[in-house]
Amino acid sequence: MSKLKRGTIGKEKRTLHPNSKENLRLGPESLMQGNKPKVRHNFTLFEETVKWLQEYPSASAKIDELVGQVREGQLVAIQEVPNTKQQIADKDLALKQIRSKLKKAVKLLNSALPLPANKGGVIKDQIREALAILE
Repeated sequence: MSKLKRGTIGKEKRTLHPNSKENLRLGPESLMQGNKPKVRHNFTLFEETVKWLQEYPSASAKIDELVGQVREGQLVAIQEVPNTKQQIADKDLALKQIRSKLKKAVKLLNSALPLPANKGGVIKDQIREALAILE
């Protein structure tokens, strides 16, 4: 079995980061921002949001500013329109019905394509039937 410890692959010896001892020396007071403790969170953000935050030196200050604007009512939260989900379901059903009609019409028109030109009456009838389906 190898004598290397976990996390040391490719390294001869694990080392301590120089800031680690400094953070220990400063103590828990260094984690305070004003009279409030600093809080760290991990978030998944849109790429546009990351670019926007990188334009400002203090991203947390900008986020706090946006939250303050929302609280004061300057920025309005998005509200769901009543019955939106039902309207979407209805539109989805209508779309499925239209697709079904289109498939039937295309099938009729495709069956008319191989007919000889002297069968004009039959071709016209199939075109009329396809148009009736689409109405």
